[in-house]
Amino acid sequence: MRRLRRRVRHSLVAIPLVYLAAAIVLGDAAPALDRRYDPPFRLDVDTDTARDILTATATGMIAFTGLVVSSVLVMVQFAAAQYSPRLVLWFRRDPIVKHAIGSFLATFLYSLVALRELQPERDDTTPDVTVALALLLLGAATILFLVLLERVMDRLRPRTLYGAVAREGITAAHAIYPHALADSVGDDRRWSVAQPRVVAHRGRPGVIVSFDHEALLDVALAGDATIELVPGVGEFVAPGQALLRIHGSVGAGDELLRRALDVADERTIRQDPAFALRIIVDTAIRALSPAVNDPTTAVHALDVLEPFVRDLAGRDLEASVARGPDGTARLAWRSPSWPDLLELAFSEIRFYGASSVQIARRLRAVLEDLRAATPPVRHPALDAQLALLDASVGAVHPAGSPEYAAARVADRLGLGLTRPVADRAIVNRAD
Repeated sequence: MRRLRRRVRHSLVAIPLVYLAAAIVLGDAAPALDRRYDPPFRLDVDTDTARDILTATATGMIAFTGLVVSSVLVMVQFAAAQYSPRLVLWFRRDPIVKHAIGSFLATFLYSLVALRELQPERDDTTPDVTVALALLLLGAATILFLVLLERVMDRLRPRTLYGAVAREGITAAHAIYPHALADSVGDDRRWSVAQPRVVAHRGRPGVIVSFDHEALLDVALAGDATIELVPGVGEFVAPGQALLRIHGSVGAGDELLRRALDVADERTIRQDPAFALRIIVDTAIRALSPAVNDPTTAVHALDVLEPFVRDLAGRDLEASVARGPDGTARLAWRSPSWPDLLELAFSEIRFYGASSVQIARRLRAVLEDLRAATPPVRHPALDAQLALLDASVGAVHPAGSPEYAAARVADRLGLGLTRPVADRAIVNRAD
């Protein structure tokens, strides 16, 4: 069921199929209602006029659908080239796109089916319901077209795109890091045994996109064991590679345990907050390439990365475990640590943006503000990032140059609002 839901969520066919089935039913039902009942409204449309309206609707909507689909594909291609190829699947999952295409095709199919039922030589009724439904479908298709246009244009704005990805990433972070830092319980791995049972991967290679938390926990509790996921979510696995280690004894067979892990062709954000960071960073460093040279877009990425990383700092990143009623760890999985997440979020932006004074200043402001807003246990890794930033700036700009002095100043705008010296001193004394 989990895999079926994922396929439906990623498919461009499932939702339009529902619309097409409804269109066939309505195309048969509307003329039948016209023949059997008198509607409470009158459009005073005869059969020939109704056929003309339905013919125009069918021919117009099929051409319109082709135009819209082509335009959306061009937009997706532009987003993949301008931002990141990893966004293609994200656009494909958008329900607005599926509902819009479904409504366009449903209007076309409804008109064809209703035309088959309207025969002037054997039908002397007034097809008010049939025409009214056609007009209603046209109106709904027009509204969905405008919503789709707004959605696609909005998704192409860097800040909106970053924000939507970050929100999904924070939701995934709360799933993969279930404990807050203040409620840290740690993981001493006392559950580990010397020779655990190993469940290896079978089938085609792919990426671990998710795992069934509840199913694995139930299996572990039933057998008084601890199940350990060997690869982390987002890692590539090949046939024969270890998927699970069973510390203890469980009654479930290997095939049943394999089904609890979802292996697909491409990473998703659902249980992989690092992939959300990856998408944002990819977009930022593409903007920093010499061919684009758009550091302001990378600054927008840092604006979004700051609250995202701050939220991660408040989670217990070292205890990716699920415990049973007795407090014993029954399910454990690998997840990125605090230094891993900082490297992923900032190292490539620092590397590719070191020559940009705007990026250096905004990145310094992010790191200083994170240091001021996070617990002391997070400070060593942040201090290391600040030291790396200083080294990168020094490697690009000669000491004593105006660019060197400007790049070592924190600025939340990148360029335009230098942080006062007094505020920097407060940040440095935060711990």
